[in-house]
Amino acid sequence: MKEVRFWGLLLGLFVCLGAVIPLVSKADVLDTAPAGLNLEGLFEPGKFDRNSATMQTVSKNGHSQHVIELTNDDNQVGAMWSTPVNRFNMRVDNQVSMWVNFGDKAVGEGLAVVLQNDPRKMSAISRYGKKSIIGENLGVYGTDTYTRRTAPATIAKTAIQKSWALELDTKVNDGGFWGLYPRGNSFDEKPKKMHMAASYPASPDTYTQRGGLTSSYRFEQNHGSIADKLPLADGNWHHLVLKWVASKQIMSYTLDQGPTRMTTIDTTVFGKDTRNVTWGLTSTATTANARTLVVFDRLPQPIEIESDLNVTNLTQERTVHEGDWVHGGDELEYEYVLSYLNGDNEWQQVKASLPLPEQVHFSHAKIRYADGTEEEINLPADDNESSVARLQHDLQRTLSMKNPHAYITLIGEAAKVDRDTFVEDDMSYFEGHEMKTATATPHFTITTNKTVNLTIEPLTQVKKGEPVIIKGQIKLNDGLDFDNDGMRIEYRVNGEAGEDYQLSMDDPVGYVEFEVDAEELQIGENQITLRAHSKDNAYSEPVTVTVTVIGGELQLKKVSTESVFAPIKLTGTAQVSRPEGLEVVVNDDTGSKAAWRLEATATPLVTNQGRTLAGNLYYQDGTKLTMLGKDAVEIARQKTVPGIDYDVTAHWSSQQGLVLKTTPAAVPGSYQGTITWHLSTVPEE
Repeated sequence: MKEVRFWGLLLGLFVCLGAVIPLVSKADVLDTAPAGLNLEGLFEPGKFDRNSATMQTVSKNGHSQHVIELTNDDNQVGAMWSTPVNRFNMRVDNQVSMWVNFGDKAVGEGLAVVLQNDPRKMSAISRYGKKSIIGENLGVYGTDTYTRRTAPATIAKTAIQKSWALELDTKVNDGGFWGLYPRGNSFDEKPKKMHMAASYPASPDTYTQRGGLTSSYRFEQNHGSIADKLPLADGNWHHLVLKWVASKQIMSYTLDQGPTRMTTIDTTVFGKDTRNVTWGLTSTATTANARTLVVFDRLPQPIEIESDLNVTNLTQERTVHEGDWVHGGDELEYEYVLSYLNGDNEWQQVKASLPLPEQVHFSHAKIRYADGTEEEINLPADDNESSVARLQHDLQRTLSMKNPHAYITLIGEAAKVDRDTFVEDDMSYFEGHEMKTATATPHFTITTNKTVNLTIEPLTQVKKGEPVIIKGQIKLNDGLDFDNDGMRIEYRVNGEAGEDYQLSMDDPVGYVEFEVDAEELQIGENQITLRAHSKDNAYSEPVTVTVTVIGGELQLKKVSTESVFAPIKLTGTAQVSRPEGLEVVVNDDTGSKAAWRLEATATPLVTNQGRTLAGNLYYQDGTKLTMLGKDAVEIARQKTVPGIDYDVTAHWSSQQGLVLKTTPAAVPGSYQGTITWHLSTVPEE
């Protein structure tokens, strides 16, 4: 009796202790899920009987996301496969990352990340029995149920075909207690503990049959690139990253930022010239309540997207870079540019999440698409009680190769501050079904409205080839002391920007003296516009000075050495002929404001035998004819842009130019004469 009472007391104590052991509920595990992606439309459960895989919806910081639950009980097999919009492109670099949780008490068999082009597509799964699941195959490898000697090719045919798999194995299938239960439980006779490995499930080389004579036949799996003794089933979420380098056909994988392992994938296993493959997860469980959970935080990109941001100070007409200064009251433009670069699918249902700095008061926002359509964005109401942190907006248009760009523009005004105020950088996010991208906003400082005063000494003319010496003085209007640190002069010569001049710390405070190279100047008048900027980007009003470059030449740049008048057919009456191919070009490079004058004299037209033509050369100015002879005749008078060619003959109309007129007494023959051109400057009045 005493012994019976003792065992009864022991049993009661055991039950009592068991009752107070805290159990982690399913809800508790999902609550600890890391931040991840919304997978709606991107994955679907495999289409086969008894598939245990589901997608659970959870909320993280107001964001709806999914947790894939592959197994949650004993004797289960689960698979979750990518939909056509979420294929894995083997011809471009790609990356996948996920969080996995295998529990810490009721542990399943693990899971496999699978790339496959099995003819069954969404129905692909390892062969399994009607009653019992063969856990060691993880839903992707061959199924070992053979009692007799069998070829490895036979078991390979029961795996997912045309596939590659990375397994995270949480149960060492080594034949069971003393190896007494080997069949369907011997894949892991070499690994010592939980492990990670890669292989081709449908390849006979992946399997080796053991046994015979003194032991049962069973298959052992040949693990490639194995990482052994991993603490996978410890109740924690583990981060797995896979990176594919298409040019080298190398897949690397890293668990929890540990050592990175690499393996080559022969892409011909998926079929010749296969570009996109179905991918996903498979898992099995033989233990009751064994949960296998996955959260994706990055998916392969069937599309290539680029996002960029340009912040422009519209008031100062300059780009705002990292660390820049703007003035209180300056108008700022934030322009986000989303670009669809490449892909098989459209980027759709894009959600924009944009930071709205408290120190910038936004008044207008809109989106303009490459196809010309526009949409207005409603800004959040500012109740002045709390700062609005972010702008959330769903893009109404999809991006694709036909509509590759979206320009999101926000216009705002920098707050007017009484002391320098720092605006922090932040991240802008754009998330669609196929991918998520982000871009950073620049940090900058809003400064008080102090201004800079710049004075420049008057300039006179300079000779051609000489630089212009700019001298002046900078002062601050608030009367505060300052030094030359960060003080600079920006300038433009005839609209072209020159290289900013930085004031030297060795010079007197605010003293300006620098050269504008002769190469930046043109003959004649030059407009030089200067503006002073302080270190905190306070700036002066523009100051414009004029300098004249003189000393060039007034020249006949091009004159025809020979010109032939059109042949005249003598009929006993007066005839008229004009020159052919005559060209006279003037170039005034002096820089003078005066005009120039072109005159001409001519000799009589005579034959080689000395006979003089009965006729003369004339200049026709449109109203009258003036004979060319010993006295100079004005041909043109112009004031031209320095250094610019002026083609005199090209400006003649049909009623202007040189004319040859003969009298009825003209005798046939070949006549020659000389025209002399005289170019001079017209004295200024």
